[in-house]
Amino acid sequence: MAEQWIIDLTKQLDHPPSTDNELWTKSIYRVPKILTDVNRQAYEPRLASFGPYHHGRRHLRPMEHHKHRALIQFLRRIGKASKSPNDVLVAMKQVESSLRFAYDSLQTEVDKDEFLKLMITDGCFALEFMLSMMKRFATEEQSEYDSNDPVFGENGNKYVVPNLKRDMLLLENQLPLLALSTLADIQGSGMGDVNSLIKLFYDICWTSPLQRSFHILEMYRKSMTSSGGYLQSNEETVQSATELVDAGVSICRSDTRSFRDISFAGGKLSVPPLQMDDTTKSILLNLMAFECLHPARRNEVTAYASFMNGLIRTTDDVALLRKEEIITGLVGCDSNIVSMFSRITMDSTRVVYIDVIQIDVIGKMADYCKKNMHKWRASFVHSYLKNPWVFISLISGVILLSLTIVQTVYTELSYYKS
Repeated sequence: MAEQWIIDLTKQLDHPPSTDNELWTKSIYRVPKILTDVNRQAYEPRLASFGPYHHGRRHLRPMEHHKHRALIQFLRRIGKASKSPNDVLVAMKQVESSLRFAYDSLQTEVDKDEFLKLMITDGCFALEFMLSMMKRFATEEQSEYDSNDPVFGENGNKYVVPNLKRDMLLLENQLPLLALSTLADIQGSGMGDVNSLIKLFYDICWTSPLQRSFHILEMYRKSMTSSGGYLQSNEETVQSATELVDAGVSICRSDTRSFRDISFAGGKLSVPPLQMDDTTKSILLNLMAFECLHPARRNEVTAYASFMNGLIRTTDDVALLRKEEIITGLVGCDSNIVSMFSRITMDSTRVVYIDVIQIDVIGKMADYCKKNMHKWRASFVHSYLKNPWVFISLISGVILLSLTIVQTVYTELSYYKS
């Protein structure tokens, strides 16, 4: 057996080596066991599977009926433009190899026909869902679905929309953007530019020119890391929000929602706002998992989560950030937010080394907090200027002391004159 192994190796040496670049163009990964063992639910879909990784899961089967309805509606619409189901199949066959190659771990039993069926069905469902929501809530166009539709109608908004938006941002649940754009480009689809549709659906706003993305998760990540610069830093810890304020630092809300829009100047720390809900933890963990597994991406989201974990250590820190509208939304008590950042950074840093933080922010804050003058000023403001009655008492005391000094001086001058 060992001899046969050597023979096989010798034959492989005669073939040209495969390009390692192919390994780095994968974009849809299975989350490593070391992460799923800690928090499996954060990486699993709640309502719908997209692509092959979670297809067929028992709790996701009810949505398959609605996927088929979306596919039929898509085909009816393109039929008005004289396009047939076969035209869809032909278009997707042309990109099938590229779509399959996007998946890092694709089981061999998923044959070509089944894979194309998944790409078409799931792709049409994703497009139809985004389009119907945009027509109903963001434009004045009439939706083709009844308002009482349990998925595409208004009644599905409270439950279906947030959970499907979450499911479409899971790393293992991604569809290649090439699949969505190929379907959207079919004449009569009514989708227009798929990038614009996704940006509108997720309220994505870029401050830099749009670049090609592999899938929706990467588009979302780019929107949250679209400004600022990163460098390596030897600083590892961030003082908590209350500690920073006690040391004379003022904390305010940044102008953008970008996770990279963290800055410190003139004693003022600017932090981007974060809308919190019950999907935030899962979305952050999947963004961080993508950064971990995709070699061409840096760790901006992971760095942001680490920064916030340092900033938030107690419920007092959360209350301070809520007051400045840096944290908004409702996720139960403030202790849940403290626990959330602690857990997601603990779960991720087991396999991810955080080597990027906002340029000099932590170092500048550390230098600023070391100066006693800033601490004294902060203590004075906190002790005497926050409460109006304390401030009035202080002013009254200063006036009384001043009058006493004036009276004493006047008495002394009168004595010497006499």
